[in-house]
Amino acid sequence: MKRLNYQKTIIVLLLAAASAIFGQDENVPQNSILKNFEPFDTPRTNCRPGTVYRIDPAGINYLVQDVSAIRSNTSDDGTLIGQMTFTHNDMLKMLNLNFSSEYITAEVEIQGVEREYTEQTNVDYVLWETEKAEELIVDPKSKYYLIREAVSSKNVTFRFDSPTVNSLVTGKENLKEKKARDGELIDFPFSIQKTFKNPKRLFYLKQEIGLEPYGAE
Repeated sequence: MKRLNYQKTIIVLLLAAASAIFGQDENVPQNSILKNFEPFDTPRTNCRPGTVYRIDPAGINYLVQDVSAIRSNTSDDGTLIGQMTFTHNDMLKMLNLNFSSEYITAEVEIQGVEREYTEQTNVDYVLWETEKAEELIVDPKSKYYLIREAVSSKNVTFRFDSPTVNSLVTGKENLKEKKARDGELIDFPFSIQKTFKNPKRLFYLKQEIGLEPYGAE
């Protein structure tokens, strides 16, 4: 395979990023932390950055391979706190909270954040210059994705405001309520906390991949 034309790649990436931004549903708020990250269905120790998975036409997710040649680096990001928006299914799978709303916004506090990330030049080299992508992408009906980044923690807390909790169908008994003192206003009085003995991967950033880099011909 011929070497990548990086100038063309950069242009394609910028156009793709713009398309992703303008193609988003205007009714869904942007996350204030971990923009474009998605939650794993359950906290886990596998699925590090460098892992390839596919989604078939029925929407079923299959793990393809942890590509060991794709290196991942690690940084300690301290504590992250900010608002994130999740789907109804995200909340049901992660927290066993069944909301009537399609989208749910929560304040999320992630303590002791460990961020794992890959480098673009290494990804490009492994997948396309060494033609690893041709070994991985074998089902033309599936979409293939690479996990580019992941966030791990031993302690994460989700907080909700009262109108959001009022849309709960089941699971309210799993929440703790912080009572306001006289004259105090609490924006997110309801919370649920998840703690683990060892760090678990909670959120990830994906990149769709194909036989050619970024759709280049």
